[in-house]
Amino acid sequence: MAGGKCLRSIWEPDILRDFELRVILQMSGSEDVTTRLLAGERMSLADRSPLDLANYIARQKGFMPLFVLSGSEVGIADGGEEVLRRFFRSEVWAGRNPKQTRRA
Repeated sequence: MAGGKCLRSIWEPDILRDFELRVILQMSGSEDVTTRLLAGERMSLADRSPLDLANYIARQKGFMPLFVLSGSEVGIADGGEEVLRRFFRSEVWAGRNPKQTRRA
């Protein structure tokens, strides 16, 4: 619980899930790092910052963290990899305005 409220998983099916993912990824500027993470690329220390911001935004929106950032471990939270792969092929993602993405 954070702030007395129970966090829910963004990986669970929900009508607004893809919209919420788009907002979180664009606000944090983490979409490039996330796609590289899905491709199995190694993450640098600089890559952690947008993922940490995505987790913060997710918590503010009532969701559990999207990414595991523990010590040297960087990964996608349990249950999220396939959801993110489908999301990046979705109409919601294809229809986004790239100019709305936060740039570090």
